[in-house]
Amino acid sequence: MITGNTCRIKNPYSSIVKISNEGIIKVIQIAASKYAKGELIDIGCGTKPYEAIFQPHINSYFGIDYESSAESNYSTDTKADLFIDCTNTGLEKETYDTLLSTQVMEHIYDTASYVKECHRLLKKGGYGIFTVPMSWRCHGEPYDFYRFTKYSLEKIFKENGFLIIELKEIEGTFATIIQHFIVFLANRQGYQNIIFRIARKSVCSILFSIMNFTALKLDRFFWDEKLCLNYILVVKKV
Repeated sequence: MITGNTCRIKNPYSSIVKISNEGIIKVIQIAASKYAKGELIDIGCGTKPYEAIFQPHINSYFGIDYESSAESNYSTDTKADLFIDCTNTGLEKETYDTLLSTQVMEHIYDTASYVKECHRLLKKGGYGIFTVPMSWRCHGEPYDFYRFTKYSLEKIFKENGFLIIELKEIEGTFATIIQHFIVFLANRQGYQNIIFRIARKSVCSILFSIMNFTALKLDRFFWDEKLCLNYILVVKKV
């Protein structure tokens, strides 16, 4: 959902993923300033879109990814320092002060092993920063297995030795519904054949800009957290 370096990423109102991108970028920036320190590992790093956000707060940034899923999602744009199974990395335990894993958990079939491995890699007192989807269309097929509620996240991380520091919705109901509708429209074959081909830069940019602007305003003034796109989860190893 996020592409490019977030410190120079263009996320205009005409973007089909404006809503999701904006929310994730904001919470990552806040979490980085509050919790990031020392040696950082990015699990499922992809193109390392958040590296520049974390650099002022850390000493090193190390990214790992699963080769097959990384290849299908990012091809040669992948910036992983190591291709390895994220549930069993073989890396030395308690090596990292900060662990980052964004929009990855839904792609890990063995969820419990993934959380256990995150716990093993973190030093005591280290923080884990996660963004996890509650609702999104299938993506990265065939490596798309789950969606999570905040109650399932709280339960599995507590059961594996983590203290929950923050766990909250990133978007509300209005933003979620409109974001799904925008992506639906953008992926319709009919729109690609007619509108996208004839007046894509004008008509679609205006339409999506209006919808994105409206969604973010409605979310602000009529907040409802029961339906969201994503969660921000911050945990601590104690």
